[in-house]
Amino acid sequence: MSKRLYREFYLLPRGEQRALILLSLLLILSLLFRITVQLLPDREPEGMEKFEQEARTIVASFASADSLQRARRDSIRRKGAGNSGYATPYTYSGKTENSARPIDINRADSAQLLPLPGIGPVYAGRIIKYRNLLGGFFRVEQLGEVYGIPDETLGLIRDKIYADTGAIRKIQLDSASFRELLRHPYLELEDVKALVDYRDFKGIIQSPRELLDNSILPDSVLQRVLPYLDL
Repeated sequence: MSKRLYREFYLLPRGEQRALILLSLLLILSLLFRITVQLLPDREPEGMEKFEQEARTIVASFASADSLQRARRDSIRRKGAGNSGYATPYTYSGKTENSARPIDINRADSAQLLPLPGIGPVYAGRIIKYRNLLGGFFRVEQLGEVYGIPDETLGLIRDKIYADTGAIRKIQLDSASFRELLRHPYLELEDVKALVDYRDFKGIIQSPRELLDNSILPDSVLQRVLPYLDL
C-alpha cells in the first residue's frame, strides 16, 4: 500500500475501514474460489453464484458510501470557504465599506484616517494636531509637512483623500491677537511682529498686496499663509 493510499485509508471513518477490510477479504476468497473452480471444474462449490452476488452487492454499497462521503466533505469544504474563513484565510487590505470614497482630511477623525495605507494611530494623531494648528488643509500636499510622514506614504494616499477648503478656519487679521497669529505654523516671530506693528499703524489692512508692497511679509510666506487670512 502506497503512502497516499495508507494516509487516505486512515482518514476514513472507522466503519468504512472495517467495510474495506471485509471487502478485501471477500475479494480474496472470491479469487480463491475461482481458482478452485478452474482447477476442479466438476466440483464447483455450492453457493458460488450466491456468494458472488453478495460480493457484488457489498462492492456497490461501499462505492455508494464512498461517493456520499466525498460529496459530504466537498460540501463542508465549500461551506467552510464561504462562512468560516478557514479554507480561504482573510487578509486585511486596509479597506472598509466606504474606502472607495475619498476621505476629506479637513473633517475626518483619527478612526477615519486609520484605514489609509501607511497611516497608523501615531500619524493619524499628528495629522489632526497639525490640521488644528493650520486651521485646515488647503491642499493635499500639505500632509507632507506633518512630522514623520514620508513621501512614499503621501504617494500611496494621494488619490484616496481630498481637502475641502470650505472647512478652513481663517484668521481675522484685523482683530487676531499676537498669540493667535504666532500659533500659526507658517508665521515666524518676526512675521507676526511686522504684521501687528503695521496693523497698529495702518488700522485696517485692505488687501494682501498691501502686505507685499510694504514688505510686511515675504512673498514666499504670504503665498503660504494667504488662504488662512480673512482680510
